Amino acid sequence: MKNFKTILLSSAGTGTAFASMLALRKNWGNSIKVITVDSNPRNLVTSSILADKFIQVPLNSDDKFKKKLIEIITEEKVDTYIPFIDHEVWIGAKINEEKIFNHKIALQVQNSELAEICDDKYKTFLFLSEYNILTPHCYLINEPIESEENLIIKPRRGFGSCIIRLSVNREELSTYSIESHIVQQECEKPEITVDVCYDKGRNYFNYVCRERLETKSGVCTKARLFKDDKIERTALILAQKLDLSSFCFQVMKHKQEWLVTDINARLGAGTAISVAVGLDFFSGMFAVLWGEDPSQYFIPLEKETFVTRQYSEFVMNF
Repeated sequence: MKNFKTILLSSAGTGTAFASMLALRKNWGNSIKVITVDSNPRNLVTSSILADKFIQVPLNSDDKFKKKLIEIITEEKVDTYIPFIDHEVWIGAKINEEKIFNHKIALQVQNSELAEICDDKYKTFLFLSEYNILTPHCYLINEPIESEENLIIKPRRGFGSCIIRLSVNREELSTYSIESHIVQQECEKPEITVDVCYDKGRNYFNYVCRERLETKSGVCTKARLFKDDKIERTALILAQKLDLSSFCFQVMKHKQEWLVTDINARLGAGTAISVAVGLDFFSGMFAVLWGEDPSQYFIPLEKETFVTRQYSEFVMNF
């Protein structure tokens, strides 16, 4: 692990942060110090139970957040910083580019332009098109749209998008901002999420496809895990072209072909489902950042596998 000892997990109330915390304690135990931060108080952030320290911070959309983040990294001598919200991935990359700190920080996304490509769905479309990776065609809100295919209106940024069909809302198109929404070619379900680990230095690559079979309140509770040769090739190309080591992306079908619809420059809460079958992408993430061999955290998926998810209860008395 070299000299990396102090980890900052931001947006610690997310399922992704909790899964990361479990990986840290399972494989590195108390040899590391973990600091968790979130906009919620400690008694509402489950991962704080396993943390050495918890700090409440402003929302990452607040101008005060960046200043507070820099203060924490400096005072706590943080050497590994993991954000789990797309906008904060961009903030972390910007801080890295500004070279504020006098010590090395392990950070997944160090380039703000790359973070922007993944966060802005129109820029994602342009990037994928440039490298001939199949993706649904996108239009800016103010572009003339003559396509007779089914189209949808969706937010340019964020996750868990609310999909609006253009066919029943065309008259309202002018009410959307060019900065906030795009028009996209509609694809066919199922939507598949693909978890990826890529270590460029060791030429190691692993992935898995997750189909959500049941979702409750936006959380996947039943999933099918499988491999697919075409998706595998796309996953490797994305990892190489974006220079990302641990991330996930979504694909859907159009005319029997898999199309990339979204890229997240981070792992997701659903990635914990992959961990259940021995594909520990969270431990792999830290291994790559710390110069360790990530392959030790992965067991080959030999066949299609189904995973169900149940909730656990935690008493938060602080």
